[in-house]
Amino acid sequence: MNSFRICITGGSGFIGTTAMQWAIDQSFEVINFDIRPPKILGHQPYWKYVDIREKDQFTSALEAFRPTHIWHLAAMTGMDIEDMSFFYANTIGVQNLLEASTSLPDLQRILFTSSLLVCRNGYVPHSDTEYCPPNLYGESKVIGEKMIRESQLSCDWVIVRPTSIWGPWFEYSYKKFFQVLDLGLYLQPGKKPIIKPLSYVGNTVHMMQKLLLYHGTEVSKRTFYLCDYPQNSIQEWADLIRTELGKSGKTLVFPIGGLRLLAKVGDVCKVLGWNDPPLTSFRLNNILTGAYYPIEKIQEIVNELPFSLQQGVRQTLVWMERQGLLCHKLTNGNKG
Repeated sequence: MNSFRICITGGSGFIGTTAMQWAIDQSFEVINFDIRPPKILGHQPYWKYVDIREKDQFTSALEAFRPTHIWHLAAMTGMDIEDMSFFYANTIGVQNLLEASTSLPDLQRILFTSSLLVCRNGYVPHSDTEYCPPNLYGESKVIGEKMIRESQLSCDWVIVRPTSIWGPWFEYSYKKFFQVLDLGLYLQPGKKPIIKPLSYVGNTVHMMQKLLLYHGTEVSKRTFYLCDYPQNSIQEWADLIRTELGKSGKTLVFPIGGLRLLAKVGDVCKVLGWNDPPLTSFRLNNILTGAYYPIEKIQEIVNELPFSLQQGVRQTLVWMERQGLLCHKLTNGNKG
């Protein structure tokens, strides 16, 4: 029997669902603290309703479980929210965790999940403590990071900044990206390759668990960007998705100026009540903004990743078909 007792906060979320499945598959003693029930019925026995914003409830639950490791994923996200109280899970939740950790005698390490958006999209900071958040979500993550760095934790800690994560159980923009390609409505934004810091969720969880359970001081009190390597362009990713969907030929290239006009139309549609138009200015800018992030540190710890881009795309499409999220059925060859 493994001696690890892992508490995953936010284990009902996108990354958390894959993290929980990994821990269950490893036969770890694991618990999921979340205000939402699990997405997978088989995860139900491991779930406990815990609101990390409620200090006494959170502390009592942690003391009862006595974790050796905490995988902190719980957070609120939102790119255009203008009320900081919406992000209390990212600030008060972190503070509650830091304070509760002092009463956990078996605790060895906490992995804190931050965000790429502690700096504006596409900007690569020169140090771990250089910040320029583009919105209140990013600012809330900056506040959380500063709390961690200024704390006097008796256990070890590590901060991770996931990049653009995609895969089974995803939501919002990248799910829409796959669906637009499925419908044949996607247009490549110009001819110049746009390198995106992408990570398939299976690889993201693999990197996170390596950092969480790493034996040694190489990860102690450090910050890691989580990104698949080698890095790929949006164009390569889109063409691979099309291939796996069984579509012939290359994706049509469209002038970026024309896409900006279409994005403006999407902005107007959103104002008029269409919650999720295929293209908006925010979504287009996110696609067009690329950068090479410093991933050498995570490569040194993790080495080879378990999933290739093609494997990630194939597994994602199979999951989407099972969830009824694709308009076209995959062929048996695409399901291999």
